[in-house]
Amino acid sequence: MDKNLFEEIKKWRDKKAREEGLPSYRILQNKTIEDIIEAMPESKKDLLSIKGIKERKFEKYGKDILSLVANEEISDFVEKDEDKPYTVSGYLDLVNYKLRECQARVQGEISSLKDKNGHIYFSIKDKEDESVLDCIIWASNYKMCGIELEEGMEIIVQGHPDVYKPYGRMSFKAATVELVGEGALKKAYQKLKKKLENEGLFDLERKRKIPDFPHNIGVITSETGAVIHDFLNNLGKYGYRIKFFDSRVEGQAAIKDLLSGIKYFKKQNIDVLVIIRGGGSLESLQAFNNELLVREIADFKNPVICGIGHDKDIPLASLAADLMVSTPTAVTTALNRSWDEAVSNIKIFEKDIIYKYKEALSDKKREIEIMTQKLKEKSELIFQKFKALKNKFLNKLSEIIFIAKEKRKELNKSLKYFASSVKNIFEEANEYLKRSLDKIKSVNPENQLKLGYSIVSKGKKIIKSVNNIKKNEEINIMVSDGEIKSQVNKIINK
Repeated sequence: MDKNLFEEIKKWRDKKAREEGLPSYRILQNKTIEDIIEAMPESKKDLLSIKGIKERKFEKYGKDILSLVANEEISDFVEKDEDKPYTVSGYLDLVNYKLRECQARVQGEISSLKDKNGHIYFSIKDKEDESVLDCIIWASNYKMCGIELEEGMEIIVQGHPDVYKPYGRMSFKAATVELVGEGALKKAYQKLKKKLENEGLFDLERKRKIPDFPHNIGVITSETGAVIHDFLNNLGKYGYRIKFFDSRVEGQAAIKDLLSGIKYFKKQNIDVLVIIRGGGSLESLQAFNNELLVREIADFKNPVICGIGHDKDIPLASLAADLMVSTPTAVTTALNRSWDEAVSNIKIFEKDIIYKYKEALSDKKREIEIMTQKLKEKSELIFQKFKALKNKFLNKLSEIIFIAKEKRKELNKSLKYFASSVKNIFEEANEYLKRSLDKIKSVNPENQLKLGYSIVSKGKKIIKSVNNIKKNEEINIMVSDGEIKSQVNKIINK
């Protein structure tokens, strides 16, 4: 898809929507724009084949759309057989389509005025030749303008002519109405200012503080001219995220754009809203003295900064804002302030840290020098004590060596005595063992067996009594040359 063409058609659509006071989607939906770019229509027939484009919409916007697609001026896209007549309705539609190109600002004096359900039907006449132009302004646009029309009042209307088909009558369809003359504007300004002051809309107690370190900034102003460039050029390099809404800022016609901008930013995540324009006369600043706009600013969810240049009277929009200044540069100063102060404080803190570091380093250096001197003195004392202890140790070591030598001599004597004593003990023990062995041999039972005696046992127990055995039990009888296995048949007690 051609993204550039998509943006061009969107831009045209949004402009038309502002002119007609309609939501953008009522002109063309995004999907319809995408279908147009995909089809790249070259004629009325091609355009009508796209969903969302019907005869009525083609009559109003077909020429513009085909011009944008072709990227050239096309004089006429209405395919018409010259011999086939228009219907009255079709011709009037064509006339109204052409009349839309007659957008104009017309000045005159109100000669008649009628209110029908909020819609205002009025006529303005030329002071010179009494020419009359019938006009109508719909209720929504009339309310938006914030002016109470009266007969004899001199005004400027902006809009285009239109033929009302049921009667074939032409009238001027006004989108905006504005007062003429500084006196009238001044009077309306003072009247509205007093009304809003009495309601407390300008009270200082209502003002909110501009947040520190704002990041997301909403900006409403014209994308052309020096104002936006001055604003962006003077904005600090603090990573701001700018959301921009292009709006007219000159005269009464700017009201719709400004209100649309505020409505847009109500749905955006911003920290502060900025409304800016250059200096101007009371007449050129009419939009910023509009009651609807002032109330929208006063009720906005986030703090609002108005940077609107003025000659004498401060715009009511600025009085309602949380902060008012008169230049885009002053706005950036307010936005940058907390960031600039933070940077300045960081530099001060940096210098303070470096100074304190140097000061601490100097103190520690002095402490180290003192400690080094004390350590040197302590070291010398320690070495002196060590030397004294060393001499004392050597003297004691000499004494120990002498004593050890004497003790060694005594030990050698003791060892000789011990060895002699142990030898005597072993000899005596050996004699004792020999005597004991002879004695054991003399009482050995086996020696008795050779004399005809025997040893009777049951298992491993020697039978010493008839009570140790029972009848029919097996017994072992040991004799000098072996053993006899036997069974007890009878036990005789003595």
